[in-house]
Amino acid sequence: MPLPALAGGCTAPPELVKLEAPLPKFLAAVHSGSPIRVVALGSSSTWGKGASSRTHTYPARLEQELRAAWPKSDVRVINAGVNGQLARHMLARIDTDVAPHKPQLVLWQTGVNDAIRGVAIDTYREQLRTGITRFRGLGADVVLIDQQFYPRFTKVKNGPLYMATLREVAGELRVPVMKRFAIMQHLIASAQFTAASLLSSDEFHLNDRSYDCIGRLLAQSLRSAAAPIPPPPRPAMPAAAVPPAAAPPAVKVVAPEDAASM
Repeated sequence: MPLPALAGGCTAPPELVKLEAPLPKFLAAVHSGSPIRVVALGSSSTWGKGASSRTHTYPARLEQELRAAWPKSDVRVINAGVNGQLARHMLARIDTDVAPHKPQLVLWQTGVNDAIRGVAIDTYREQLRTGITRFRGLGADVVLIDQQFYPRFTKVKNGPLYMATLREVAGELRVPVMKRFAIMQHLIASAQFTAASLLSSDEFHLNDRSYDCIGRLLAQSLRSAAAPIPPPPRPAMPAAAVPPAAAPPAVKVVAPEDAASM
């Protein structure tokens, strides 16, 4: 039975942490020794609103964990979060805030502001597809990060539909999702955090502890995704055929009369 993911004081079941689709560009960079570039694109929970400093945002914590995992590699996680943005605003920044870094991986956190502002679901769906296609065109893998959990989410009209749409597009285009909403719910349900200790004073954004937890769990997800695939087991050699035992030599029985004539 797989053990829960343990990350600096927060645990989550493996099914919440495992990335369900491959990251071939990122894996190749890790194992080739190339500089590893990750761009974290998103809104305020990527920028780090609610954190006490820039070193306590989730991208900063993620970079620290990945550098510890691959100390011989040049690892950078670029924080391209901007407070309050919708998916369409992030698409408009790809050429300036993503492409110049030549990332092998883009972490795209999106959806919460689109849900709050009531962006049409069909529009949001197409924007997700467009973004994923653009990132892949840059030679990057993509991980989508869904909404954060917060108590007022239940009051957002069609809130769950935006998360379902993100997962729908992810499944269609074979993009892994960091299940941030479910992870945060689990952290509260398992009594590792309360809602008050998981969120900042506005009861919406994360705080130092929860950014640290998300960064560490995401690092664990990426380390697992980049683990080398073991070679398939070699086929068993067929058992050597055992030759039949040689028949014993014939024994001539000498009759008494023959013996007398010898």
